[in-house]
Amino acid sequence: MIIGILVTFFVLLFLGMPIAFTIGVVSVGVLLFSGVSLEIIVQRMFAGVNNFSYLALPLFILAGNIMGEGGLTKRLMALADALVGRFSGGLGMTAVVTSAFFGAVSGSTVATTYAVGSVIVPRMKEQKYSNSFIASIIGPAGVLGLIIPPSITMVILGITANISIGKLFIAGFLPGILLTIALCIYVAFMSKRRGFGVVEHSNPTGSEFMKIALQAFFPLMAPIFILGGIFSGLVTATEAAVIAVAYGFILSVFYKELTFKKFKEIMISSASTSAIILIIISVANAFTYVLTANRIPAMISEFFLQFASTPLQFLLVVSVILFILGTLTEVTSLIILLSPIFMPIAMQYGIDPIHFGMVLVMNFALANITPPVGLSLIAGCSITDREMGIENTFPYVLHIIGIVSVVVLLIIFFPAISTVLPSLFE
Repeated sequence: MIIGILVTFFVLLFLGMPIAFTIGVVSVGVLLFSGVSLEIIVQRMFAGVNNFSYLALPLFILAGNIMGEGGLTKRLMALADALVGRFSGGLGMTAVVTSAFFGAVSGSTVATTYAVGSVIVPRMKEQKYSNSFIASIIGPAGVLGLIIPPSITMVILGITANISIGKLFIAGFLPGILLTIALCIYVAFMSKRRGFGVVEHSNPTGSEFMKIALQAFFPLMAPIFILGGIFSGLVTATEAAVIAVAYGFILSVFYKELTFKKFKEIMISSASTSAIILIIISVANAFTYVLTANRIPAMISEFFLQFASTPLQFLLVVSVILFILGTLTEVTSLIILLSPIFMPIAMQYGIDPIHFGMVLVMNFALANITPPVGLSLIAGCSITDREMGIENTFPYVLHIIGIVSVVVLLIIFFPAISTVLPSLFE
């Protein structure tokens, strides 16, 4: 049965069937084979999204879209440019740092890529950055929105694996900063080597920098309100998402850059994106039930306990599995399908839930940039050149994949990177 599920799953994916339909077809097939009523599919799909915490997903998506269209991105980009624009490859580094800033106010990987890329890609082309380099930076930099809190991926993982969402948020800061620094170093090195972005850049004076910093102050306060509300105990993660929407809307109106037409488009886009994610979650929940009913997670657990004798070996094996599957399927489905399987095993190995959660998050970030299904990489290509394929990002994207892989290994071998900040709030 396991072989049949895997073969059917990957054949349908390679034929181009959307992931939600693939999961649904496989689930129905297993139930028909087992002689179980198909009514259970509807019941489990409904139960999969019948959770108040999932309301945070469309709200964080809406908040990110409002902030991206409402003038917050430009102010964050101006601050990033003032900080790193003077260095070799300054504009490329500005793209990375802006993605980190925007990730701290949006929570969405693709939203971060589009919000930052739509503003900075034309400028990068003017400074003679190659399209392949631009796409390989803009796309992967978007995963900082997945790592740096708030994060939609962390919300889904927290609910699915029963991990504190607030602690996951806090745990993401140091890995996010570490990856931001690593990407900036790479951009500076490669820009100097290839001659990208060689322009005169005047350093802002003290008064000019203060003006830029003040303009970016209120956008940067968004994560303070969100995380502060959660850790003060005043609001839940879902209620914090409401605050993010309201705060972003107020700032956008104040900056006078959010028109009624833009707001209408934002609402439609947010609803569409939310529906796609929630459909995947609901169908994946039914698939999880099918797997559990057939003891497949138990078999996988026995396999790991037999061949991975230490926590470190287990984390490395999980990372290899996620790397392979991340090249073939979308991150949300990976979370829903695999985290309920891996989490109990991690507990048996005595691994800290927050540490294991961040190992998963970093692997999900890696999955977002690995061809052929890396959504962030695809977004980076489409915003750079509509005719551009992911094959045109080579060899630069391979370097980026290597950098993110190294950060994943650092998180695995040094748990304190993930756990030191959350431990301060216990």
